[in-house]
Amino acid sequence: MSIRFVGRVLGASAILCASVGSASAEDVVVRFLHNETDPPSITFFNNAITEFETNHPGIKIEMEAVSTDGRLQKVLASVSAHTMPEIFKILPEERFEFAKNGYLTPLGDLVDSIGRDNFVDGSLVPVEGVNYDIPYTLQNFSVLWTRDDLLEEKGLSVPTDWDEMQSTAAALTTDGNYGFIFPAGKNRMTSIFLAQMIWNAGGTFFDSDLNVTFNNPGTIKALTYLREMAKSSPAGIGSYSYGDMINVYLTGTVGMDIYAPRLIGNAALNTPKIFDATSPHPIPAGPVGFGVKFVNANSFAIASEKVGAKNIEAAKKFLEFIVSGDRQRDFSMTVFPHLIPPLKDVQEEVKAMGASSLGGREDFGTIAFDTSNGLDFESEAGATFENGKVTRSGTVNPYIGSIVARGIPAEVVQRVVLLGEDPAEAAAWGQEQMEALLADLKK
Repeated sequence: MSIRFVGRVLGASAILCASVGSASAEDVVVRFLHNETDPPSITFFNNAITEFETNHPGIKIEMEAVSTDGRLQKVLASVSAHTMPEIFKILPEERFEFAKNGYLTPLGDLVDSIGRDNFVDGSLVPVEGVNYDIPYTLQNFSVLWTRDDLLEEKGLSVPTDWDEMQSTAAALTTDGNYGFIFPAGKNRMTSIFLAQMIWNAGGTFFDSDLNVTFNNPGTIKALTYLREMAKSSPAGIGSYSYGDMINVYLTGTVGMDIYAPRLIGNAALNTPKIFDATSPHPIPAGPVGFGVKFVNANSFAIASEKVGAKNIEAAKKFLEFIVSGDRQRDFSMTVFPHLIPPLKDVQEEVKAMGASSLGGREDFGTIAFDTSNGLDFESEAGATFENGKVTRSGTVNPYIGSIVARGIPAEVVQRVVLLGEDPAEAAAWGQEQMEALLADLKK
């Protein structure tokens, strides 16, 4: 198997990871695009492709991995040029629009073949009754990571609510250390962080009738809180995205970080002292009285012939292979406990294996794999927060993807945190921008 390397794609760094064997004129080539660029993930995919190609002579897999922030640019350019790869990573907030535009191939037959009842509740999200994507992992962006040594040094306890987290962060911000870190760059990660803070304060972006409700008391509370937490955060948060939430924590200068479990996986590999001093905890309760998480499924879809996909039946064979059975287990173990299996039987096996790989620390998997009281962009419209429980309205939002892609929520954060704008004014500005975009989308 040869390895090709791709340079820059639309200004975003792209890493090709792998793989086409010397394809003959008779070979069927399946193109595969994703953004899982960590070296252990690349090794997993290369090995899985080798196994698949060995068992399916005549089918070759051509894999390309791009950066997380560059993925959407690559996909949109390929849709426009009608050159879409057969299999590609799709985000939840893109699902509805892509399906309605005819960009996706229905995959209900694959769901049934894998075992529909074996998928974790909420991980399968049909569009008008049709499954267009297959989840390969769940992600929980809402684990509170704390440096136990720094807390102990100051005589502090792990915070359980917003007030305690603010006072703890302030107490830890001293002698070149910072109490907290959050993203404030104009990117999707900042929008994710703001969303979970808004939900924890009782607000949503939309109501169940898909009216924009961004300018609500919950949003203003969330922005006001982030303005205060910025005082205990590094000055560079204005450019932070996904990777910074890990890399800055691993410098050893940050006491608390709300982020996905990839943080502890990277700490185990790269900074063992920080790994030993770090513990996971539930996200502190906001004004609603309990913690609301941002949890989404990462999925693969198969593009349709309308946008350039060619070898769809061969793509279905590879997609079923890569997301099920031992492959899902092995992929989930590449960055335990970050990559949460969406198949119930695989999840229990991975939790047991993962605890063993991290020195017997069962708490990592227990906290990370708890995806209860979670929402994502597509499901948050009209959600309610009462009696310690999130209740979804059942409305699937076809518009939120465009709002997030435009960076409107992230810009709202920047207006408050970086430019000093009043939170109420920033929330009103965000509402206006979202309503204007919504009007354009409905034309």
